[in-house]
Amino acid sequence: MTSQERVKQAVNHKGGGLPIDFGGLHSSLHLKAYNGVIERKGWKVPEPEIQDWFQMIVYPDRKLLDAFGTDCMPVYANPGGDWAFEIKEDDDFEYFTNEWGIVLRKPKDGYFFDMKECPLQKAADLDEVKKYRWPDPEDPARIRGLKDRVRKLKEQTDRVLILFNPIGGTHEHSYFLRGLDQLLMDLVINPDIADYLAARVSEWSSAYFTSILQEIGEYIDIVQVGDDLGSTNGLLFSRAMYHKYYKNRERALIDSIRKASDAFIYFHNCGSIREVIPDMIDIGVDILNPVQIQAMNMDSRDLKRDFGKDLTFWGGGCDPRVLTTGTPDDVEKEVRTRIEDFSKDGGFVFASVHNIQANDPPENIITMYETALEYR
Repeated sequence: MTSQERVKQAVNHKGGGLPIDFGGLHSSLHLKAYNGVIERKGWKVPEPEIQDWFQMIVYPDRKLLDAFGTDCMPVYANPGGDWAFEIKEDDDFEYFTNEWGIVLRKPKDGYFFDMKECPLQKAADLDEVKKYRWPDPEDPARIRGLKDRVRKLKEQTDRVLILFNPIGGTHEHSYFLRGLDQLLMDLVINPDIADYLAARVSEWSSAYFTSILQEIGEYIDIVQVGDDLGSTNGLLFSRAMYHKYYKNRERALIDSIRKASDAFIYFHNCGSIREVIPDMIDIGVDILNPVQIQAMNMDSRDLKRDFGKDLTFWGGGCDPRVLTTGTPDDVEKEVRTRIEDFSKDGGFVFASVHNIQANDPPENIITMYETALEYR
């Protein structure tokens, strides 16, 4: 069975071999964890390219992709033409400013970049917010050379190609621009600002994906969108607020993607988000990721029982607490439990719960994928 067959049978809720995702935007691993696995394997491979500087995750070497049995490959369009990535530093920190004017900072001995400055954080009112210059979603630089690159990738592998979103969702990217604390207050005291940003983010994303899919849609199997709406213990704000500001904006985005592509819709939504899973189904989501099983009300058996006929669960392969602090035997037992819970009648792609972290032991990481491969 090919990777294409395994993944598409799973997403269509048919039985078959267990698909595995490893190495993409939500299923890769931190640079430190990657180096630990490579050292444990005793391999000599080139230094990895960083896939996402924010999280410091890598593009794993093909040798590791093959060893862990991934059925998927990530695809990204180019950034806008008037922006270039550059790391700056002072005595204590490294910095970069992304295409949106968001400044990110990492301690030199730290593991991740965090947002230091948001361009709209100090905007006093909607008029000031409206002065912000949005990057061009249809900038021709975004597709320069993209079709040839993706076509070659499609010819070289039978793995499923996932087109990843370069920004956050309607809520998430709103707070990237505004700051999380300020945006959460806006939902209550500045609803005109919250509403404006949600609408503009949705419009920007729709224009972006339409442009990119017109160029490479024939090669793309899955399109990733999303919005991190949950904490460990519940939603970041009420479901009523989700309905008021975000649900229909996300529906409009998904509708625009469906007009441009036959790809499945993969929605990344961290945390305890059971309360809005019916909304995910209603707006047209096919795949839910990362399935944060350690969060409140996210038990794997309950999720499969209640939503397994409508959604494919992509992730949820091992409780991160077990992966970090357990023994290899604990990890093996945990992985088998989650596969048994999720995989009946298809509708499951095995992956880590979000990216594998810097302090996860290499022997546990290897055990996780070796156990999953037994179900292949």
